Amino acid sequence: MEWLALIAIYVVLKLLFSGGGSADPSIGALELRFTDAQLGEDNDGPPFKAIEAKGLIPLTKTRRVGFVTSVLDNTDDETVPVICALDTYQEPETTAFQDETEIGEVSLGGGFPEWVCISGIIPELLKPPYGGRRKFIAVVRLVDLDDKPKITLGCHEPDDPRILWMSTLVFEHTFAEKGYAEAAKHRDEARGLSVQIGMAVAMADGSLDDKEGEILKEWITKMISPFSDDKREELKNLYNKSMTRAYESAKSGDLSFSDLTEKLNEIAEKSTKYETVELCFDVMAADGVLHAEEMRVIRKVAEALDLDLDEIEKMQDQKIISIKSHEGPLEETLGIEPDWGTERIKKHLRDEFQKWNNRLNTLPEGEERDNAQRMLDLISEARTKYG
Repeated sequence: MEWLALIAIYVVLKLLFSGGGSADPSIGALELRFTDAQLGEDNDGPPFKAIEAKGLIPLTKTRRVGFVTSVLDNTDDETVPVICALDTYQEPETTAFQDETEIGEVSLGGGFPEWVCISGIIPELLKPPYGGRRKFIAVVRLVDLDDKPKITLGCHEPDDPRILWMSTLVFEHTFAEKGYAEAAKHRDEARGLSVQIGMAVAMADGSLDDKEGEILKEWITKMISPFSDDKREELKNLYNKSMTRAYESAKSGDLSFSDLTEKLNEIAEKSTKYETVELCFDVMAADGVLHAEEMRVIRKVAEALDLDLDEIEKMQDQKIISIKSHEGPLEETLGIEPDWGTERIKKHLRDEFQKWNNRLNTLPEGEERDNAQRMLDLISEARTKYG
């Protein structure tokens, strides 16, 4: 989503390195605070709780360090995990919220002489166990990025020496939607539908690539990770059956996208719908080939789920940048609808050219820049075709 990129811009690190490797006592000890902000160029985006730091970074030797932020729900005096809808802000092996900010190599005496943003939380992306007014603890850890501690569901082992420093901040937020504990039944069923839709995208080109199958299995593993052993086994069976059923239906030509999206609209919250589309894009990108038919199917899914198509396009572009080649009609690859007139096609191609040209100019030499150039080549081919 557009405002996700704004967070990266918002988080600006300014380190002070004292000469001679000695600490500057005027900076003071490391401390944290919250600052409430609003994302968006015109402050029209969602609320953003910026975590700011000031003071000396407590090190005894030079290290490559960073901050890892977790969020726990403490409303009922019992800390429980808080999950996140987007994998950008998830732990590597679970859906629990986690944000990691790299500082870089810091020697003795390095620190922040002024308040600077080192992390941030978008409350709207959080999913607590229950809706309503909730109390949260933000746990901020300073870690050695070359020897990271294991953090699972927001917690780490007591006295882990790899935690170089830790502090907490408390905040509250009101949620209109049900929490994950309340919505458990519908969530399980909705994610079963997500798996089927993901399989349908994988089979859109007539076959299931091994890498696409692995993406679906990895997604299932991640979705069931926060639960107890018994619940994990129950969900694993449910999702595997959904995947098998969708595969068989797709092979026989009986898989109906309209039925799947209609059911998902009935029971799923918006975050789950975005989660579904994100899975579809991961499946599309799995084999490194941009299949036009898969792109067309994903657009139909997003439209049927009544999601913001501008945000879907941004999610799509993030995946396209990692894809090396394409297959299928030029028009489907570039998002040109069959019923568009020539003038609308030309405008669309102008907009696409400007977008990808701007992106190309910001990318360093490497694979992503090469992929962006390939998109520009496709757009130029289409512009020639349509005069």
